[in-house]
Amino acid sequence: MRLGSKADLLKCLEREDESPEMSPPVEVSIIDGAAIVQSLDPNRSDKRVLTFSDYALKLVLPYISKQLMSVDRIDVVWDTYRPDSLKVHTRHSRGTGDKIRVNGSTRIPANWKSFLRVDENKTILYEFLATQISLLKTPPGIVVLTIVFFQNSKSDNRTHS
Repeated sequence: MRLGSKADLLKCLEREDESPEMSPPVEVSIIDGAAIVQSLDPNRSDKRVLTFSDYALKLVLPYISKQLMSVDRIDVVWDTYRPDSLKVHTRHSRGTGDKIRVNGSTRIPANWKSFLRVDENKTILYEFLATQISLLKTPPGIVVLTIVFFQNSKSDNRTHS
């Protein structure tokens, strides 16, 4: 297996042209839920985030709400972690952390990156966040769809307004 960096791919995709002056209107935005979690580190936030409920209410939901300002629909897609995937070797080489029970009242771990090294932690966190996002109050006509697929089941959380 050949390992590399996703950032290396950007060099191939960059254009030397200038971007068009007008971009077409966007009706639907598809958001990588795992990317949200990686970018919104609760321990580096300027907001006081003590529990996973705080994390959802103070960081994730405001992020989604801000994205809703420019589209009519958002689909949040979450990663799945299959034990038979090719990425297992890469994830294991990064090390592991402690398994933590995720629910609204659970305190945010001091080492967020270590917490995210455990696939079970991420899977449970993604399901928790998908549920929280599905409870988001949206203006009439706005749709937020979040789906989490698991190996043997499917959890489908939707918000329609």
